[in-house]
Amino acid sequence: MRLTQYRIEGLGHLSTLVADESKGLAAIVDPRRDVDIYIEAARSADLRITHVVETHLHNDYVSGGRDLAALTGATHVIGAGANLEHDHRAAADGDTFDVGSVRFRTLDTPGHTPEHVSYAVADTSRADEPFLLLTGGSLLVGAVGRTDLLGEENAVPFAAAMYRSLHDVVLSHEDSVMVYPTHGAGSLCSTGIASTPWSTIGFERRHDPLLAPMEIDAFAQALLAGQPTFPRYFARMRPMNQAGPRLLGGVVPAIEPLTGDGLEAALAAGAVVVDARRPEAHAAARIPGSLSIPAGSSFGTWLGWVVDAETPVVLLVDGAEDLDDLSRQAIRIGYEAMAGYIEGGFLAWRRSGRAVEVGRPYDVDALAVDLSPGGPMAPFVIDVRQPSEFEAGHVPGSIHVGAGELPGRLDALPRDRDIATICASGYRSSVAASLLRASGFERVVAVRGGLPDWEARGYPVAYGSGSGDPSWPVPTVAALEHSPHEH
Repeated sequence: MRLTQYRIEGLGHLSTLVADESKGLAAIVDPRRDVDIYIEAARSADLRITHVVETHLHNDYVSGGRDLAALTGATHVIGAGANLEHDHRAAADGDTFDVGSVRFRTLDTPGHTPEHVSYAVADTSRADEPFLLLTGGSLLVGAVGRTDLLGEENAVPFAAAMYRSLHDVVLSHEDSVMVYPTHGAGSLCSTGIASTPWSTIGFERRHDPLLAPMEIDAFAQALLAGQPTFPRYFARMRPMNQAGPRLLGGVVPAIEPLTGDGLEAALAAGAVVVDARRPEAHAAARIPGSLSIPAGSSFGTWLGWVVDAETPVVLLVDGAEDLDDLSRQAIRIGYEAMAGYIEGGFLAWRRSGRAVEVGRPYDVDALAVDLSPGGPMAPFVIDVRQPSEFEAGHVPGSIHVGAGELPGRLDALPRDRDIATICASGYRSSVAASLLRASGFERVVAVRGGLPDWEARGYPVAYGSGSGDPSWPVPTVAALEHSPHEH
C-alpha cells in the first residue's frame, strides 16, 4: 500500500497517489495539469495508473484528469453531478471501484461545490472498513472549504449542505481514519487552512473550530467570515474543467526566445510584457508599461489575476532557468498565450536602444518620512493585501484595495498625488504599482518590505477596517464570469 501527496506551493493544491504495490496498480486523485510528475512516479515505482479520481469541478486550477486518463488509458472517475463533456465514469453515492485491493467508495458531500464527492478508501487485503478519506474541498486540515465561490446567492444554502455533509457523512467515520484533502495551506478555497497536509478525523473533530457543535446558521456565518478575495481566473476554471481542457499529451509547453523582428512583431500584436524579475529590479529600471509579476510560487495566481487569458505575454526573466516553472504555473491556470521571452533579458532590451523607465528605491523608512508632520505632501497609501490582513494592522490613513481589485477601482484614485502601494513583503505592492503605472498613473512607488518592516521599526499601526471603503464589493466567481477585466 502506498500513499504519496504532491503539493503545489502557490496554489495550495494537494494531489494524491494511492497504490496497491503488490498488484502494481495506482490511482491519482485530483491531479494537477502538468501530469508528467505522476507518469514519472508510476514509472519509477513500476505502477500502472488505472484510475484518475476527482472530488469536484475545480475553481482554482485546470484539472489534469483528462490528460492523465488519455495518456494512461485510466478510467476518469468523478461525481455524477459534474456532468463532464468528455469520457468519464460518473460515480453516484455509494458506488465503489477497486484499484487492486484498494477499494474506493463514493460519498456525496455537497457544499464546497454542488457536485462535490469524497471517497472512503479501504485496504481490503486487511479489512473492509475505510482507513482513509479523500475529502477534496469539504473537510480540510484545520478548516472547511468555502461555499461562496459560485455566487453570494449560493453561499448560505451551500453552507447548509456543507454542514450536513460534514456531520452526517464525514464525521460518521472512526477517529483513526486519515483525512487527505485537495486544498492545503495557501489555497484561496478557504481561510485558516493548517500547514500540515493531512490529518485524522479524530484530530479534526477535536481541533477544527468549524466542527464544533453549533446551529447551521452559526456555522454558515463562521465559515463565510473573513474568506479571502480570489483571482479573476477562477471564473474560467469550472467551465473549462467541465468541458475538458485542451490535451497537452503530458508535455509542458516551452516558452521560446524572442529577439529582433520576432519581439517587435509580438509587441505590435498587443502582447503585454510581464516582468518576472525581482521587485527591486523592476522598481529600479523597467520596460515602460510592463507588469511586475515576480517569479516564485505565486506567479501563476497573479498572472491569472491581472492578465486576460487571451492577451499574449512576453516574459522578462532574470534567467532561462525560471521558464519551465513559469510555463507550468501558466498552464495550471489555463493560460496558454505565452508569446515568448526576451532573449538576453533586460540588458539586451536596454542595449537595443528601446525605451527604459527608471524608478527610485522606496522603503518603509522613506514612507515614514513622507508621512511625518512637516514633511512633503503625504502620499496616498494603498494597502493591497487581503482584507483580513488589513484589519489586523495597517499604516494609519491608508486605504484598502486588494492588488487584484485595483483595475476596477481606478476612477476612485488620485492622479495629482504620489501613490505608495504596500503589502507584507513587497511582492503584491510591486504587482499593484505596475498595474497603476500601466493604467496611466505616473507618480507611483511600491514600498519595499511591507507591514512587518513598518511594525519592526516601531512606526504606528492602525487596526480594523475603518480606513477602507466598504462600498467596494468583493467579487464572486459568478460575477467575474460576466465582468470583463480592464487594463
